[in-house]
Amino acid sequence: MHSKKFKLEKFSSQILFVSLIIIYYLIGFYLIQQTSITSDESAYIGAAYSYIQGLGLNQEHPLFLKLIDSVVFNLFFPDNEASIPTINFILGQENIETRLAAFNVGYELLMKDSIAFNRIIFGLRFIHLFFNSLIFIWFYLYTFIFREINSIISIIFLILYTFSPSFYSHNFLITFDVSVSLYAMLFALSFSFFMKSFVRGGSKFLAAHFVLSFSLLFIAINVKFSNLVLIPIIGLTYAIYSIYLIIKRRRQKFLYITLLGSFSLLFQAILIALMYGWAFRNLPNTSLLNKFLNIYIQGIGMNLSTSKGIREPFVDGKFISTTAIDYLLKIFWFKENLVLLIIGVFLLLVFIGNMLFRKYSMQKIFKSYTNKETLLLISIVSMYPIIYLLISSSSRFIIGYRYFYPIIIFIYLLFAVLLFALHYRWKKYVLLVLLISYMYVGTIGIPQSLSYVNPVWSKEKWKLADDSTINWGQETQHAVEYLLQNKLLPENNKNTLIYQLFGVNISFVQYLELLSKNYKYPINIQSYYQSTLDLRNKEITKLPYKYLLIDSTVKQQIYVEKNNNLAASQNWNFLIKRKPIYSHNNIIYIYRIQ
Repeated sequence: MHSKKFKLEKFSSQILFVSLIIIYYLIGFYLIQQTSITSDESAYIGAAYSYIQGLGLNQEHPLFLKLIDSVVFNLFFPDNEASIPTINFILGQENIETRLAAFNVGYELLMKDSIAFNRIIFGLRFIHLFFNSLIFIWFYLYTFIFREINSIISIIFLILYTFSPSFYSHNFLITFDVSVSLYAMLFALSFSFFMKSFVRGGSKFLAAHFVLSFSLLFIAINVKFSNLVLIPIIGLTYAIYSIYLIIKRRRQKFLYITLLGSFSLLFQAILIALMYGWAFRNLPNTSLLNKFLNIYIQGIGMNLSTSKGIREPFVDGKFISTTAIDYLLKIFWFKENLVLLIIGVFLLLVFIGNMLFRKYSMQKIFKSYTNKETLLLISIVSMYPIIYLLISSSSRFIIGYRYFYPIIIFIYLLFAVLLFALHYRWKKYVLLVLLISYMYVGTIGIPQSLSYVNPVWSKEKWKLADDSTINWGQETQHAVEYLLQNKLLPENNKNTLIYQLFGVNISFVQYLELLSKNYKYPINIQSYYQSTLDLRNKEITKLPYKYLLIDSTVKQQIYVEKNNNLAASQNWNFLIKRKPIYSHNNIIYIYRIQ
């Protein structure tokens, strides 16, 4: 009877797994089609293409995902070519020319053919969507094969991930922010299960845990350099356990763990060297060792120099320098699924209730849920988000909310574990209500895409934040489609439309060129190119144009300057009094000037 019940529960859990995977891909496919190319994607496409030629670009990030993109590009788009510019690439030195080259190559590849443009974007975005879906396979293995994680914990976590606006709005983009967080977490979990099995001994899955840990570490540290923080975590864990083995005089086990750890790290270095040797193989006068040491170290240096810089985000109505932790505390409450906040409050109330009314002491609660194995797991898994938060908290180079995904994903995991740990008769009913509500709120937020804000934020979106948190250039396509579908643009732009948008190298004119071909809409594209427009210093009402196209970034710039100069003040009055004839997601706007 118990066996039948277990099989039924396992079957039901597996059905839920499959359902979540299907939903994950449906959301991903929808957003791939609805999201214009964002700021960094063209650079990573250009970098991937450069690896095919052995003239690697974009060394400020590791190569793994870009190499996968390059393989896909070479297999499915072999006829799409671009010239890689001759740049003064000096090993050990950083220059802006090297950074911009990848953007230029990506631009050339994408703009050659409107049909190829859509195919390349879809193909490479699908690869990233697929790569970020492997988390489902990992949880399946550790839930139903290795039986290390309870199925309820897995399902709760995967629901939190699948219906998270933070992750579903980024997991398909040709960027690394989701992957860096997922694979750091998966490695931390696999490594903790490996250590648990090794300490306990006799596990038939010990080899599988080691291979998975090794593979996940390789992926994690080769997605973004920030994940190199995993190396000292491994070293610290091995060191503490080795000291314990020496004290206990378990020489054989000490030699075994030393060999495994040394082999793992050495083989990681060999694989990384081979990757760099391939990607940069046609650079002149460089040996494999030079490519690995100099370029890899230079990439780390570029990453560190960037992170030590200052970027002033839009916060509290102005562009100001702030720390990462302050930015997180201002943004978190408005960017996450509203029900996640409710879950957090609910768990806090349960904890306080246990302390006050059931007379649970901290020591009693601690003993109820922990043993030596659990403490080992918690110690290893919690090190990464804690260290990441400590290192990044004082940074003033704020690139957006995505910077905190490596912390957010661990919050989801913590909430999943805590919800499972509740021991109340009404637990399953509360869980059902919370998870259904979470899925509903997450679903209705899908059309917002990158600009998602939850109902707690009652103001206009542009007042919350800038850059990838709200506007990464993702709405351009919709504005161009509106203009073409309503036939608002003449063939020649003679004082018809003027524009200023977020800085993406494939922006309004580029989408106009591509979409006009698809719509067979006659356009003299050269007439739509314009000199740089700065609406902080030029009055809108004095522009000799019929329509104005702007986005949230421009609104922020005008708002900040409205008390500093007359032009910005006049423009702000225009924007608050004039209703746009078109707006999408409250991010991009078309105004009639005359």
